[in-house]
Amino acid sequence: MIGVLGGYGAVGGTAARLLAGHPGLRVGGRDGAAARRFVDAELDGHGEAWQVDALDAAELARFCAGCRLVVNCAGPSYLLRDRVARAAFAAGADYVDAAGDATAFDGPTATGTGTGTGMQGRTAVLSAGMLPGLTGLVPRHLAAALASPNVGLRLDVYTGGLDRLTPAAAGDFLLAGQEEQGAALAAWRDGARVARALTPVHDVQLPYFPGPVTAYPYLSAEAERVARELGLAEARWYNVITGDGVLAAASTAGQAADLTRAAELELAGRTPYYVLLFQLSGPHGTRTLALRTRDSYALTAAVAAHAARAVLRGEVPAGLHHADAVLDPARVLADLEPVAKIEITEAVAPIDLVAPVFEEGAL
Repeated sequence: MIGVLGGYGAVGGTAARLLAGHPGLRVGGRDGAAARRFVDAELDGHGEAWQVDALDAAELARFCAGCRLVVNCAGPSYLLRDRVARAAFAAGADYVDAAGDATAFDGPTATGTGTGTGMQGRTAVLSAGMLPGLTGLVPRHLAAALASPNVGLRLDVYTGGLDRLTPAAAGDFLLAGQEEQGAALAAWRDGARVARALTPVHDVQLPYFPGPVTAYPYLSAEAERVARELGLAEARWYNVITGDGVLAAASTAGQAADLTRAAELELAGRTPYYVLLFQLSGPHGTRTLALRTRDSYALTAAVAAHAARAVLRGEVPAGLHHADAVLDPARVLADLEPVAKIEITEAVAPIDLVAPVFEEGAL
């Protein structure tokens, strides 16, 4: 039995459909009737519908009981932290989280058994989504293709677009400024985080983005970890925002509902898109990977479903892991083809938002 928590939501619904071929599937969420409608309409009735509140320990324990694997697609992750994982481990189940980070767990390390969480030899894969998740996997994929050692490399990452914001996603967006999640305006240089090294850039044209955008520097915990493990000389990560409505709502109101409404207004009458743009530059030249989708939530779900299948096949060892550290990037990217367009090229010129741009003839 696979239990998908938040299984009829924006991420969980797609994850459940992708895992529907498994012999047993349990779809749970706060609205039991919505779970039943989803199972009947989307899974042809082949699955169990459960009403479960992830903040209710007793309901969560009943949901996890009898599961071989629990896939957490509920949120916001800052509120749930390791609550669902602990219930899964107590039920003897392995665990995959479409979001989450090891900082939310007490005691375990990325490769440890996590006695503080009661793992007892179970397997857990965290950050198994788009961001975090793909944003850690793709840099590893680009670096692995190099014939030479990772010396003198600079990684530039731009992620964002025009998409709806669910309440859970809005909550996590607002949390991004907290210290344990990362640092705004920071960059990675020579083995350490450098505070306030970068500044936002407005009305900039970036490859693969359809129009002018705002690029806001943000070094996440995942970005810092990946930069350290790959031995990058420099890494610069930017959240890309189309329009100022979402940014204004985040900086003034500070409420998830306001952020969700601002995203709806930005999207009204326009085609949604999301771009993840990675550029690795060094002595070998410059290699660019662009991943484009119309549904960022489907992209997150596809990574989570891939991680779930990898755990069920026994491809991930016991312990607590970040997805980018244990999943095969090439296999993950191949699994994304139904929901995303992926292009790898050496034809895109290096992007440098830090270097000053001089017009011809300017003094």
